[in-house]
Amino acid sequence: MSGEKDPRTEGGMQMDIKSLVDPEGGLINRRIFADREIYELERERLFARCWLYLGHESEVPNPGDFVAAYMGEEPVILWRDLSGRLRAFLNLCRHRGNRVCRADRGNAKLLVCSYHGWTYSSDGNLAVVPMADAFRDLDRAQWSLIPVAQLDTYKGLIFATFDPDAPTLLEYLGDMAWYLDILLDRRAGGTEVSGPHRWVVDANWKTAAENFGGDGYHIASTHSSARELGVDTTTSQTRSRAKGCQISCGNGHVLVAWKIPPDDAGPWFAQPVTELADYMREHAAEIDSRLGPARARKVAPSAGTVFPNFSLHWLTRTIRVWHPRGPDRMEIWSWAIVDKAASPKIKDVMRFVSQYRFSPAGVFEQDDMDNWIQVTRAAHSVIGRRFPANYQMSLSEETGDAELRGRLTSRWSDCNQLNLYTHWARMLEAKDWNEIKSSSAERREPVAR
Repeated sequence: MSGEKDPRTEGGMQMDIKSLVDPEGGLINRRIFADREIYELERERLFARCWLYLGHESEVPNPGDFVAAYMGEEPVILWRDLSGRLRAFLNLCRHRGNRVCRADRGNAKLLVCSYHGWTYSSDGNLAVVPMADAFRDLDRAQWSLIPVAQLDTYKGLIFATFDPDAPTLLEYLGDMAWYLDILLDRRAGGTEVSGPHRWVVDANWKTAAENFGGDGYHIASTHSSARELGVDTTTSQTRSRAKGCQISCGNGHVLVAWKIPPDDAGPWFAQPVTELADYMREHAAEIDSRLGPARARKVAPSAGTVFPNFSLHWLTRTIRVWHPRGPDRMEIWSWAIVDKAASPKIKDVMRFVSQYRFSPAGVFEQDDMDNWIQVTRAAHSVIGRRFPANYQMSLSEETGDAELRGRLTSRWSDCNQLNLYTHWARMLEAKDWNEIKSSSAERREPVAR
């Protein structure tokens, strides 16, 4: 809107977003991991605009089922109404602003605000107002719960946005949806989740989003002790035989994957434990028929990020949200995700693989959290902020593959991270989705040099 204040302007000073991210030089200003002004701009232009993950359909299977969620720092109720339709509302009573829902999950026909008793039905309507006669000309239809602007699902995952002008979910996901299917749609019936685990880390949310989206470089150093004990997200045989790659899917979505060697081509490749490799081999024909040969026999995704803050690990069956809680704190919500058609025994194996590696006490998660905390602390250093962070790693030029989607580069590269931050800067600069789309068309994402 023409009269809308530009949140990039604070105290008469214009925030120069472009200066923070240098994709050509491979440099990132450390300020992005600790600055309050930047964080408030993220709240306005990322988390109030983007499609954000709310939950999984298996968490709200029945009419009346609800779960509490967040969109950025905004508390949200994900509620399946009594007709079976999925809805999401800001968890805020329209009277004074108290949270209407205090439970993490449950089933209810009505939710009652504990302050003055305003009561809402599952379609968001204001159903009951105590002492309603005392309110002059109260039109209950004008005081319903505040709904999200758009809500949609993709293969069991539920997303929403507060922006009515945002593109459709499918358009937003783009090529990333093609890779999500490898986890979500390989067996009949799709997936189901358990969790979430929730915990708080004193680190900026972007440190985790970029790590899951492209950082294969850190594993040998950060997780060497786990590897010495024989714990990994894949096997040494995979690393010795397969060539890895980074894949940028546009709109800031990024992932890392293994290219499956022809002599061992199948969905069992790169699985972290023998039981899961055997399971994938047993159901290879079904997986191949559902996904096609390219996704079943040519590529094995490991980890990735759906911009801005939803990440997943295909091999260890974990999905998670990096909820921002300020410029230097995030709350991690992590679910184990399993094939619904799998046997109870295999589901238990999948959950163990997920939680043993990625959870509050996960072997890999503990290593990663320490790194993210240190990176965030460095962004507070008066002297350290004078020097940019290095994102210059690249060993090969862009590599094409007609059977795979997105733009492929070397696994040992910072290209995915730079693509994520280039899109991040683009979102923060733009006033609306038209500007975002226009700038996306004009600016080509960086590739390895």
